[in-house]
Amino acid sequence: MLKLLGLVMVFSCGVLCGFAKARSLAEGARVVGGWQELLRQFSVTLAGTRAAPREIIRMLAKQTAFTGLPGVEAMAEAFRQSGSFAAAAAAAGRTGAVEEVLRSLGDVIGVKPLEEQLSALEGAVLRLGREAELAREESRRRGGLWQRMGILLGLLAVVVLA
Repeated sequence: MLKLLGLVMVFSCGVLCGFAKARSLAEGARVVGGWQELLRQFSVTLAGTRAAPREIIRMLAKQTAFTGLPGVEAMAEAFRQSGSFAAAAAAAGRTGAVEEVLRSLGDVIGVKPLEEQLSALEGAVLRLGREAELAREESRRRGGLWQRMGILLGLLAVVVLA
């Protein structure tokens, strides 16, 4: 009986590892899409209100759509302290495409004229849109693969140990 319980636990570990990896891929795609939406909202608010970028980030960080997005609160706090979009982008702690886009905006937001800021934001939104689509596609393709591999790993472990 204990051996059966142990085998079930080993199988479950394999399955959970595969499903956790698939979920992390889906979460990565969600985060890139969230940053894309944040920059889109930033652009719309900047064009409509012409408010200071510091205030826009502070306002967006409080919206429920962005409260669960990693790095937004840190970015808002860093922007409040330094007043520089570049420093705030570095404090966001993102990696990959989001970091590159935020870093590229650091030389434009709050520094250049409004039209250049809006143009840079539009380019950033489009780039993050492409990155989000790539991440979603990878999650669809590889997520199922990771799930199946987890199940097969669990079954293999059960067969070896049985």
